[in-house]
Amino acid sequence: MNHTFKMILFYLAMFATLGLFWFWMALPSSSLITLDPNVKLQCLSYAPFGKNESPMDIPKGFRPSTEQMDKDLAHLATITSCIRSYSSVGLEELPEIARKHGLKLWLGAWVSSDVALTKKEIDTTIRLAKENKDIVETVVVGNEALLRRDVSAAQLVGYINEVKQALPDMVITYADVWEFWNKHPEVAPAVDRVTIHILPYWEDTPISVDKALLHVKNIRELMQQKIPDKEIVIGETGWPSEGRMRESAYPSAVNQALFTRGFVKMAEESGWQYNFIEAFDQPWKRMSEGAVGGFWGLFDADRADKHILHGFVSNFPNALWLFISSCALSLVGLIWLWGVPTCSCKKAPYWFATLFGGSVALTWQANAYWIVSRNNLEEAWAILCLCVAFLLWLKLVRFLIAEEITMRGSMARFMSVITLSEPKGETFWEDVLHLCSISIVLVMALSLAFDGRYLNFELGTLGIIAVVYAVIYFSTERKELNGLMEKASGLILFLSALAVLVQESARNDFALNWVILVMVLGSTLWLSTSKLCGLFRTLLILVVAALAIVAMKEGVYVKESWVAVCAAEPMLPICQFRTLLGKVIYLNYVGLSGIVIAIFSVFSGSYILGMIAIVMGLFCLLTFNGFLGAIIVVLGWWIVGYRLSEKCTL
Repeated sequence: MNHTFKMILFYLAMFATLGLFWFWMALPSSSLITLDPNVKLQCLSYAPFGKNESPMDIPKGFRPSTEQMDKDLAHLATITSCIRSYSSVGLEELPEIARKHGLKLWLGAWVSSDVALTKKEIDTTIRLAKENKDIVETVVVGNEALLRRDVSAAQLVGYINEVKQALPDMVITYADVWEFWNKHPEVAPAVDRVTIHILPYWEDTPISVDKALLHVKNIRELMQQKIPDKEIVIGETGWPSEGRMRESAYPSAVNQALFTRGFVKMAEESGWQYNFIEAFDQPWKRMSEGAVGGFWGLFDADRADKHILHGFVSNFPNALWLFISSCALSLVGLIWLWGVPTCSCKKAPYWFATLFGGSVALTWQANAYWIVSRNNLEEAWAILCLCVAFLLWLKLVRFLIAEEITMRGSMARFMSVITLSEPKGETFWEDVLHLCSISIVLVMALSLAFDGRYLNFELGTLGIIAVVYAVIYFSTERKELNGLMEKASGLILFLSALAVLVQESARNDFALNWVILVMVLGSTLWLSTSKLCGLFRTLLILVVAALAIVAMKEGVYVKESWVAVCAAEPMLPICQFRTLLGKVIYLNYVGLSGIVIAIFSVFSGSYILGMIAIVMGLFCLLTFNGFLGAIIVVLGWWIVGYRLSEKCTL
């Protein structure tokens, strides 16, 4: 059998295997039930915002399109008889459009820490409710305001009573996660009915989709027992179609369909009153809730049906394109396979596994980045990760087929060039690839360890980097190139992996695989003869800084008792400081300035600026800006690690 024929058979087998893989991934669940085609949801959360629109723009003068709202409600009227709004300012035309399409309305007033804006919301809601009594089923004064710590319970009750006094003949309620009704029992007597949110995915102990319906049922019964004199209504429940796995709770289109269809059936059989979240995917939510926040809709952001309520559902509706892309990537092996004079059947399985695994990992990861990237920073991050992973994969393919490999990169050598301590040598681009590979994983690890609630597990990128480094470590002299920067990076990866495992538990398959891969890469970096000169003194400084940041966050910003105190006396110095701290965290001033300082520290070669950058990065990591904080810490580490390694000799 000649070489060309063998290559043809090799790739026919490759394409067939890839086709079967993506076909299997695209299959729907056999557990999906079929609802009556005429079934309608009782009520459905509706936000009239498109891909690049946000309610945060309304105070700046933005107004949702009346034409778009008209189209949306015409469509929603086919699957529901009611919609729930969350705000009234800027949506004054919504009641009239709802009436036009025969829809009832849960009219919402947005309650926030901004007293003037809240007053405007309440006044607008009262006016709209009086003008549209025929379609307003209930008025919802505030949504998860206690959860966000925007107001105290006393403030909230005051707002509720104000609305009740103005609308004595209407049903008035407040909506929040079920736990916060228990934490603030003084709120229930003020409302006409108790509106609870039950979101199994977001529970402190996340619930898997197979147990989610039972969880909803149990929580509703528990709340009815705790507040027996009030009607219990489910104000929000649902399941996301995309995003990161939380313990055993996995977002996917199939799981969203499983939960949605099962809940509708159970709610109708039990006679519950409910509102489902939500009508359309809302990309703006991804800024505060991560990728998963933008994918709770029955329809996507382009208003296309995801077939969650009825019909065929696939987790990979674009499986054909994923198959074509992975087939195209697998062809890179021809660069070296075509030059092999004789094919060794003993090596063919290794070639096959590497080409198949790499092409699937890259395609899968590219698809995930396409879905979850929210802004220019994350898009640039996705491009960087995919480029690095692709180049490393090429090196591995070349090594396995042609038995040629060059992996001579050094983090310290790269920094010596950047700081102008040494001229650029022939290994410069190897140094760049090596530094980027390690830094990418450090950013992933620190982000997930400190603030991973909303971040995805980038298994495709990480898998390629970890496997390539493991193969190179055991097949070449990579160990001799590892210096202090690599060894310390390995230590950081070990600690981060442990933190992620503790947070996520072994029930999260994605987290478990991620931890294993990080440990593999960390081992290849840690197992070197380098000393950790001066590192522990540096770590001690950073630990002290981190403890001070945590004390400030927990004692001032997060502490719930300050909410009531500052609501009553907002001019107290501690309350003024708390407000200022909130603005600094929300507007990410520390992160933006930290990036500038980190970049300047790298090019100036200043150890002190590098330490300042790391402390600023820690502030971001510990105050809900994990991804940017991790980038700042890693950039600061470049120069701090380099300066430590200069003083470190074997």
